[in-house]
Amino acid sequence: MPQIKPPEEPESLGDIIKREVENRSRKQMRRDFRKINQQPKQNDPLRGLFWGLLLILLGILFFIKGRDWLSDIGWWQSLVIGLGAIFIIDTIVHYINPSSRSYSFSRLVPGVILIFVGLAWVYGFNQWWPIALVATGVALFVSSWMLQREIEKRKITQNTLIQSEIKYRRIIDNANSFIIEMDTQGNITFINKFAQDFFGYREQEIMGQNTVGTILQATEKNRQDQENMMEDISIHPEKYLHNEKENTLRNGEKAWIVWTNQPIFDEDNKLKEILCIGINSTEQKKAEELLAQQLKERTAIEERNRLARDLHDAVSQTLFSASLIAEVLPKLWERNPEEGRKRIGEIRELTRGALAEMRTLLLELRPVALKDAELGDLLRQLSESITGRARIPVQVQIEGHNTLPPEIKIALYRIAQEALNNVAKHSAASQAAVSLQYLSGEVRMTIRDNGKGFDAQDIQAQSLGVGIMKERAREINAQLAIDSQPGGGTTITATWKTDSPPAE
Repeated sequence: MPQIKPPEEPESLGDIIKREVENRSRKQMRRDFRKINQQPKQNDPLRGLFWGLLLILLGILFFIKGRDWLSDIGWWQSLVIGLGAIFIIDTIVHYINPSSRSYSFSRLVPGVILIFVGLAWVYGFNQWWPIALVATGVALFVSSWMLQREIEKRKITQNTLIQSEIKYRRIIDNANSFIIEMDTQGNITFINKFAQDFFGYREQEIMGQNTVGTILQATEKNRQDQENMMEDISIHPEKYLHNEKENTLRNGEKAWIVWTNQPIFDEDNKLKEILCIGINSTEQKKAEELLAQQLKERTAIEERNRLARDLHDAVSQTLFSASLIAEVLPKLWERNPEEGRKRIGEIRELTRGALAEMRTLLLELRPVALKDAELGDLLRQLSESITGRARIPVQVQIEGHNTLPPEIKIALYRIAQEALNNVAKHSAASQAAVSLQYLSGEVRMTIRDNGKGFDAQDIQAQSLGVGIMKERAREINAQLAIDSQPGGGTTITATWKTDSPPAE
């Protein structure tokens, strides 16, 4: 019974694609290798050596002939022998130099032939005929042997290059990174399979196309950024080693990619192309945006809760006190008009304080208005609100004037706000004072009260907002001094150095 061979398994699509890629890679490498072999023949680094030696030889022979030291036959014999010697010298020099070794074989054989023909011409053709044949054969053998060695070396080099190209292609195509090469105009000259699948383009659709309009949105800013990179990457390549850009997929979706751009130069050290390697950071970007949004919402909620507490603790209680005084005022006026006038003053003070508190809360709700207002006006309004809330008279004194940066102004305002809140809640003071001085080279703000004070070295002082005030001062590089002792009141001084002189 004849054995029936099992049917061979058909090749998978992956094996077919893999074989085609390897065949195309080998063909491309052979074409590139032929170009490399042809290039040196057109650019022989020692091509002037032969003509230089030939001109020297002719100059010497013409000089000797002009002196009648050689006959006509001797001149031609010397020319043939000298020409053969030039070929031999040219062969040796080319062989010593590795970059021009491939040119030496084509010069060895004519050099040997010319030398022996010249010697045969001088000493007699019959005498040198066998030697000339032997020498020519040896020269042909040596040149053929050397040429064969060079061919074998090139074949080994070619196979190594082909295998390296195949490995390189596999690594590039299987890499989980975007690998793109573009010329100095921004046109794509290479894009790996991973990048093609991610951006949604086929290779024939995107090759030769500009990055702006394909993987980057076609905006004037992107075009200008690309032109700036082409001009600057040769001088400052370190600036483009880590660039996060918003890219565009073919379907219009946005993607954030961190690009590493590396310039590639030609033999003349001119920018040839740029290698771009990217990593997808879209999910990380979305997570950061979500975290920032959550932080913003949480901050807004905390700010609303704080404003609600301030509204309840300050304005609501102040208006409630004013309403109680207003209710008993008619009866009190009938019995004691003098006491009634005093209560009317209290109502006026309470309503002014409530108005100041409302203005402060409105400023808190509008940060832009807080930045635009003068620091002196903010301190006056803050003092009025404390007076209305805690019924502690607060004197405000402003000396000089200067335009402060918004962040400095807000930090000093927050320090004063925290200090006056402590005066209202914890000091049991009967009066307080706020001083703002615009001096030469510095701005000094002082808050004083005659309350019960505290031990500044006690860790419990942090509960009075001392840590918050210190942090505010540290943010603007200001000095904060706290002078307090039990029963001796409290003095808080914030000093910020400035280069601008106070205004007249």
